[in-house]
Amino acid sequence: MIQLRLRILVLLLLQLIALVRTEYVYGEPEYKCPKKPQILFPCLCTKGSDDGVFVRCENTNLATLSVALQNLASLELPIEELTIYKGHFVRLFGPLFAHIKARVLIIEETPLATIEDYVFHGMNNTLERLQLIHTNLSQVGPLGFGNLGKTSQIVIDGHAFEQLPKDLFLGQEISNKLEIMRLANGRLSDLPVETFQPLRKLKTLDLHGNQLENLKRNQFKNLRELEVLDISHNKIKKLEAQHISDLTKLGWCNVSHNALNELSRGTFARNSVLKVLHLSHNNIGKLDANSFRGMRFLRRLFLSDNVIKDVGRGTFGSVARIGTIDLARNKLQKIEYQMFTQMNYVELLDLAENNITKIEKNSFKDIYQAVINVSHNALELIETGAFENCVNITVLDLSHNRLSNFSRRSFDETTFATEFQLSFNSLTNLAHIPLQNMSGLRVLNASHNSITEIPKNCFPKLYELHTIDVSFNNISSIFNGVFQTLFSLRSINLAHNSMQEIKSSTFGTLPTLLEMDLSYNKLVSIVRGSLAKLTSMRELYLNNNQLEKLLQLPISLNALHLSHNNISSIPAGTWPVMNSLIYLDLSHNQIGDSLDAQSFVGLLVVQRLLLQNNGITQPPMEAVAVMSTLQYLYLEHNNISVLEKSAFGKLPVLFELNLYDNQVKDISKRAFEGLLQLLTLNLSSNGIQQLPNDIFIGLPSLRTLDLSHNLLSKLDNKTNGVLDDLLSLETLNLSHNRISFVTKKTFPSHPYIPYNLKYLDLSYNQMPVLTYDISFGTKKLVHLNVSHNQINELRRGVVSNFTSLQLLDMSYNELANLMSEEHIFDLPKNLSSLIVSNNQIYHLPFGNLVKTQSLKHVDLRNNSLEDIPASLVGSMRNGSQVLFSQNPLHCGCNLRPLKHYMLQQTTPSEDWRNVVCQTPRQSKELQLLQLDDELLNCREDERELYAGSDYEQLTDVRFREVKTTKAGNLTLSWFVSGIADVADFNVYVRSGSNELLHQTDYAYNQRTAQIAISELQVHGEERLRAAEICIVSRDSDGKIRRWFAGQCQALPSLKLPRTYFFGNFNVRGSGSVAKSPFTCVLYLALTLFVAFIH
Repeated sequence: MIQLRLRILVLLLLQLIALVRTEYVYGEPEYKCPKKPQILFPCLCTKGSDDGVFVRCENTNLATLSVALQNLASLELPIEELTIYKGHFVRLFGPLFAHIKARVLIIEETPLATIEDYVFHGMNNTLERLQLIHTNLSQVGPLGFGNLGKTSQIVIDGHAFEQLPKDLFLGQEISNKLEIMRLANGRLSDLPVETFQPLRKLKTLDLHGNQLENLKRNQFKNLRELEVLDISHNKIKKLEAQHISDLTKLGWCNVSHNALNELSRGTFARNSVLKVLHLSHNNIGKLDANSFRGMRFLRRLFLSDNVIKDVGRGTFGSVARIGTIDLARNKLQKIEYQMFTQMNYVELLDLAENNITKIEKNSFKDIYQAVINVSHNALELIETGAFENCVNITVLDLSHNRLSNFSRRSFDETTFATEFQLSFNSLTNLAHIPLQNMSGLRVLNASHNSITEIPKNCFPKLYELHTIDVSFNNISSIFNGVFQTLFSLRSINLAHNSMQEIKSSTFGTLPTLLEMDLSYNKLVSIVRGSLAKLTSMRELYLNNNQLEKLLQLPISLNALHLSHNNISSIPAGTWPVMNSLIYLDLSHNQIGDSLDAQSFVGLLVVQRLLLQNNGITQPPMEAVAVMSTLQYLYLEHNNISVLEKSAFGKLPVLFELNLYDNQVKDISKRAFEGLLQLLTLNLSSNGIQQLPNDIFIGLPSLRTLDLSHNLLSKLDNKTNGVLDDLLSLETLNLSHNRISFVTKKTFPSHPYIPYNLKYLDLSYNQMPVLTYDISFGTKKLVHLNVSHNQINELRRGVVSNFTSLQLLDMSYNELANLMSEEHIFDLPKNLSSLIVSNNQIYHLPFGNLVKTQSLKHVDLRNNSLEDIPASLVGSMRNGSQVLFSQNPLHCGCNLRPLKHYMLQQTTPSEDWRNVVCQTPRQSKELQLLQLDDELLNCREDERELYAGSDYEQLTDVRFREVKTTKAGNLTLSWFVSGIADVADFNVYVRSGSNELLHQTDYAYNQRTAQIAISELQVHGEERLRAAEICIVSRDSDGKIRRWFAGQCQALPSLKLPRTYFFGNFNVRGSGSVAKSPFTCVLYLALTLFVAFIH
């Protein structure tokens, strides 16, 4: 029987263990953050992953951090990344990481100056990357990095080193593993040769952004595995072969932003595999054939922003495989004979922003598929044969120069460009551009020149040219059929020219053309049928011309832009019987009321019609009646004053109607009948004073109604509301009107009709009070804006009755006392944003703000509040944002909880920096953030009101418990209460006469101590009678920090065991770590085993 029980027990135990081990759920990370995040305070587990958890610790010190990391270690989770951000310590020492197993450690924005020996012990077998970002690091102990046996990357970006120790890596484990070393953006001016010699496996060395001026002979000795060297942004004056000769595997070198005057002969002769060389932003004056000798594998050469005036013939002959040569922003004056020749692998030649005036013969020879950029120069002359055998230049950019003419033989018969950029030059005739051999040309840009005509035979037969841009010229004449030889042309841009007419054969047929831009010309007439032959045209821009009548359109046209012309009428038969027009812009013309029933006949698929600024005085009902597919009708900035019944006829799929800025004053009943699918109606900026009932009949789908900027004073009579027929209304804008009160009928409501008003804007009106009537029809409101009114009173239960409200804006009113009676400022349970800034509030029921758990944003700025209570600070700790600057705060001990919370934040907000005190006198106009706790005092009559640990002065450390034990010891425990630089602790006992009776130092990771009572009793009962026990802290640099009275307590009687409690027990981060599920299972199994045995 016992054996059977044992078998059953074993099976049960295996099942329980299996349950624990199979907690992993598909789609979730294997290692997840703990369910109780407070045990890691002040750290936060930001995310889990299959490799480990990511933990971030902000705004803390060594003492507090040590407890958090101990708790983190007890969870036995692998740590993928541990970040310490804005830590308060200058020296890193002790057993901080003794139990941490992290792969990446980042210390950022911390005034760390010193790293002591063995400080990374504990993670020495797991740490692979160490990053120290924006610190004051200037000293590392001889064994600071010593035992990091797995670390392959050290990144120190932002430091205070002036000189590195010679033995920094000598004889240490890290020297056999480190592959990437970055020491950037600091004060380093002296680099001993011996420092990096032990790093035989180093592949990347980054020293950019320091103060290095002179490199030593054999500066990088023994670094034969180095592949990447970055010494940019220093003050290096000379670089020679003796400095880098050992770097035989160097493939990427950055020496930019230094003070090099020359490139010495044979500098990189030993670096035969160098592929990328950055030498930009130096003072190099010339290049010759010896500059790059021996660099046969060089692919990228960056020499921009130097003072190079001379590039000798054959300079780049030794770098035949070069892919990029960047010589932009130098002092070159011409491109000389054979400067760039036989560069079969070149991809980019950048000569932009020099002083080049001439390109000589054979300057570019035997170049294939390259980008050549000679833009932003003073180029005036390109000699005959300048480009020889340059096949398929990807982009030839000659823009922003002074070219007025070309030699017709500048490009030989094999040279052509895919994209030819000639904008911003001085060309006067398009025929001057030598295109006769440009057989592969696809894009031609000659915009921003002085071209006046496009003459005959301007273009040879080009089968690939698809885009021509000659905009911003002075073209007034185009020869007939000049584009007929362009068999793939898709886009022509002729905007901003001086064309006055389009003749019948100007463009011919052009069967491939999709888009043409003729906007901003001086077109007066377009010969009928001149554009109709463009059978593939999709979009045509004719806006900003002087056209007086419409043209015959291509049947394939989708979009026609005709705004800003002089069109006064649209006669019958204008539109072809078959057409594809979807978008028609006729805004800013002189159409007036000329539209009739025949104006748009034939437009069977138009969806958008723009008629703004046309002087229309009555709705074009007859004209648009034939447009059964119209979805958007824009009539803004016209002179429509009256809307009769069915003013727009029947438009079955019209979604949006915009009547903004007309002169609408009179609207009849059923004015919009026939617009069954209308979703958006804009009637803003008119002169509407009154809306009759039944005005909106026939708009069952309307969701957005804008009635802002009118003269409305009400929306109802005693029995009916104007909006009752809008069954789908969701957004209503009534701002900038004259509404002074709201009645039960203002907004639609009915027990059997599910009205759905969600967004209501009543700002900039004249309402003095919010009565209960506003709650009718607004039960589903999500956003309510009643700002910029004259509200000085809220009736009981009004605000709380908006049960779905998420945002309430009552700013810029005259609210003062919101506690004048009960329940006037009860908040809806779903409210997430409350804005009551710029009122006169001096009494506010803060308890209601705290109770509303969904509230995440509260704006109390510019009121008359004198206090921000601790309860509201609690909400801020839970993630709510509270803005309260520009209030006349009384800065007493009542504001200590707020001040302490502000100090705990990593970066104080801009609003907090503007929080100043009004009283008492000694604190007036001072920032709360800058005030010391001692200045935040309470009067005698306030001390009982503001009692408790939240209102006590913020000390570094406090006693938690003091007790005597039967074993004859005085046992102490304490906790850290401040976030300043707190490290080790000093506990001492002093007599009433301030005589030191006992003193002991404790490490920053300790929180308990024992003192033998016998050690104290030797001083005699008389000296112990008035004795105190105190605790003070040391900062990370070992200095004693400031003493506070709250850090001392009377020494208890040493005769009997007693326990004394001090301070706050509920300190975040001080709780015990919960047992793991596996431990619980084992405990359960053991219990079952005992039960079975008995």
